[in-house]
This record gives sequence, C-alpha cells and structure tokens, in this order.
Amino acid sequence: MSGKAKLMTEFRQDPISGDWILLAPLRGNGHKFKGRAKTEFPKNKCPFENPSKFGNIPPVLVYQNNNGSDWFLQIIPNKYPAVEPLNHNPVYPDGLFKTQAGTGFHEIVIFRDHNRYLAQFSREEIKRILLAFQERYISIAKEKRVKYISIFHNHGKEAGSTVPHPHSQILGLPIVPPDISYSISGLQRYFQKHKKCAHCQALDQELKEKTRVIYENEKMVIIAPFASRAEFEVRIFPKKHSAYFEKIEEEESAYLADAMKFIFSRIYKKLKDPAFNFFIHTAPAIKNQNYDYYHWHIEILPKFDIIGGFELGTGMDIITISPEKAAEILRK
Repeated sequence: MSGKAKLMTEFRQDPISGDWILLAPLRGNGHKFKGRAKTEFPKNKCPFENPSKFGNIPPVLVYQNNNGSDWFLQIIPNKYPAVEPLNHNPVYPDGLFKTQAGTGFHEIVIFRDHNRYLAQFSREEIKRILLAFQERYISIAKEKRVKYISIFHNHGKEAGSTVPHPHSQILGLPIVPPDISYSISGLQRYFQKHKKCAHCQALDQELKEKTRVIYENEKMVIIAPFASRAEFEVRIFPKKHSAYFEKIEEEESAYLADAMKFIFSRIYKKLKDPAFNFFIHTAPAIKNQNYDYYHWHIEILPKFDIIGGFELGTGMDIITISPEKAAEILRK
C-alpha cells in the first residue's frame, strides 16, 4: 500500500450505491479556503491573461486569431489538476472500501479576451471553440485508460468558476461518472424494450407540441426539459441521432454554434447574465463497446438558488418556474 499513500488524488467508490467520488487534495492547495472570489480581477494579476507568465505548463493546442495578430484560445494542462497524468491506473480493494488511482487528464481551454463571455462570441468563434473541444477529445480518447471525457464550462463564481477569465475545462477520466452511467442504463433499457432511442422519441413529441421548444434550426433543437432539474435548464440536441459528440462534422458544428449563440445571448439578456454551467454529455470513450442507443447533447444549468436540505437529502430537485414558462420567456 505504500504506492497508494503517495498518490495525490484518488477515486473512492461508495460501497452501497457503487457511485464514485474524486478526492483531489491538490486543488484545495490551489484556490480553496481563500474567501469568496472577487468580482474584479485585474488583468495584470490574472493567471490566464498570459498563461506562460504565471508558470503554467506550455499549451497542448493553440488557435490564432484569423488575422494572426494574437491567439484566440489555448489549451493548457491544469496547474492544479483534479486528476494526475500517471501511466498506471491500479485499483486498491480494501475490504468493504475500494479506491482507484486518480489518474487522467485535466486541461483548461482559455479564451483570449479577459472580459468577453460566451454571449458576446460570434457564431464563427463558437464554432472554433467546438472544433478545439473536438480536437482535444479525439486526442485524449486515444489513451487506453480513459473511459470518459468531460467537457464543461463554469460561468460565474456561483457556478464554481474560481478564475473569472472565461475558460472551459476538459477532464479525461478512467471511470464512467455516475450521472452518465444512470443515463446510459436508462437509455439502454428503453432501447431494449422499444428498439428506439428515448431522446429521439422525446424530441419528436417536443417538436410536434412546441411548448418547450425554445429554438431550432435545420440540425439542432433547444428545449426546456419536461422534468427540468433547475429553473431555465435548457438542452441542445442534434436532430439526427448520434451517440458521439466528437464525430460531428463541420456543417453540423456550424448549426450547433448557431444554437449555442442563440441560447447564450437569450440567457444573458433575458435572465440578466446569471451564473451557469454547461457541459457536453456524450457516450463513453471505451474502446470496442457499442453505445449507439445513446444520444449526445449539451446541458445548460443557470444558477439562481442554493441547494437545500430537501434536495440534498432526497436527490429530488424543486423548481418554481415551469419548463413551459421558461421556454416561453427564452423563446420570445
């Protein structure tokens, strides 16, 4: 067990539910327990304004501006990673408890402008961001120990952003996270029973009824989910069934960028720029395993309320604005 004691991070499995959590002490050393994040963050003290100046690891990917005058985005390994880039991934059974080495990849996608958020980006700029996501996803997925790749964006301190400079994150994990596992199991059960994708069936009904459809173009549709977990939760789905975000083609990414530009602008204007999280849910990156019954999508969760005891104690969310009303507000 001496090797185990040296690990900085580890996954721990709940012996009852089977769910995994990630213990990442190094991230606490980086930015926890320093009080609330300040709304003002001067450029000269921002670690993402000039990443190399603040001792960050050199980028693994850089996109220049179209005119070549400056960089548009760069992707760097996280200085305070939630997982460690080790070359082994042992599991340590210990009686009732089981742990797994906290290995993987943790990268930061930094956008050049310090005070310009996604709502202010053009469709073409969002398309380039999606291309960067896709490029890194494909590269990380080549690693045998990676089973799932999480791409997400935290906007605002209430959504978990500790550095206000706009950025997204990419984590390559050696496990399939609980929320993804539940979704996969549910879609698989539905497919086995009905021989159809549950999301495709739901989208067909949503597009007929229109009450929860916020926006659609030729290839994408934005809806307020029937059983939303938060006020103004929205999801972006490709109309054509596909399990894998990383397989989107250039034309499809243009339509996705159009949908993302629409909804980010509406959230910014209609809801007064709330904190929010968005993340891409896609099929696991496990080799030689078929997930064709899955349907990739993007979820956006604005933050308005603090989670209370009922939600934490039951796993059941309480919302006060119906998805139908939320769709009406964002659609108009």
